[in-house]
Parts: sequence; C-alpha cells; structure tokens
Amino acid sequence: MLGLLLTLATTTPPHAAAKVPIYLQASAEDEVGAMYVNKLRAALESSSGYRRAVAVTDAKFVIAIVTMDPNEAQLGSGAGNSTVAAVTLQLQNSTGLNYIVYSWVLVANRDKVDSLATDLFTAIDTQIQELTSPRPSSPPRP
Repeated sequence: MLGLLLTLATTTPPHAAAKVPIYLQASAEDEVGAMYVNKLRAALESSSGYRRAVAVTDAKFVIAIVTMDPNEAQLGSGAGNSTVAAVTLQLQNSTGLNYIVYSWVLVANRDKVDSLATDLFTAIDTQIQELTSPRPSSPPRP
C-alpha cells in the first residue's frame, strides 16, 4: 500500500492552478475607448492566471471601465484621438455592493492604447496579487 501511495505521489502531475474569474464591465462609446477596452479584454483572455467570466455572478473580481472622448465637443481634428477612462477593480460581493479594491483615472492617446492597456492589466494583476497573497504573520509582541 505504501508503495502504491509513493508511486502515485511521484507520478501524478500537479494540478494546474485554477484561473481567477474576472468580469469586465465596460461602457466605451468613443472609438479610442473601445480600442482600449478591446485591448484590455484581449490581455485578460490571453492571461495565464485569469479568465473572463461571462456573468458577473461567476466572477471573483470585476473590472469596470467607463471611457469618453475628452474632445468630443470640438469640431475638427481633436476628436477621436484620445480617451479618458475611469477604471475600478472590485471584489465581487454576491450579497450586496462590490468592494472597491483600487481605482484609476487615465488618458490614453490612440497611438499608446496597446501599451497603456497592458500597463493597466499589469497594475490590476499587482492589486489582485497583493489582495490574495498570504500575509506574513507578525512576530509576537514582547
């Protein structure tokens, strides 16, 4: 029996860690904002540690993003070149309001959308890791 357990322990591959489900809630009516949200969605979908939740109730975290063109009211070449975004990372709470973990307000120019979406996803990952990582216990007080 012990031999069988040792064989199983040494030949059974470790289970892959389950991907954390994240729901992406977005309102992006402007062109650059829509590009930004699509890049953020692509980063989430290609992530090795997260997966996109189809329903908010299936998520552990929610990324909410609202964008707008800051130059929308201007006539001419100013409109359509950038977006302003408000982003929140929320801990999903099935019994009430979500808990806001962190928030960002940012401006993204059309030519920086790819890198800024990647930077935001990295910042979101950092916040999730800080929230979910075990905290070292503090030494006992004398």
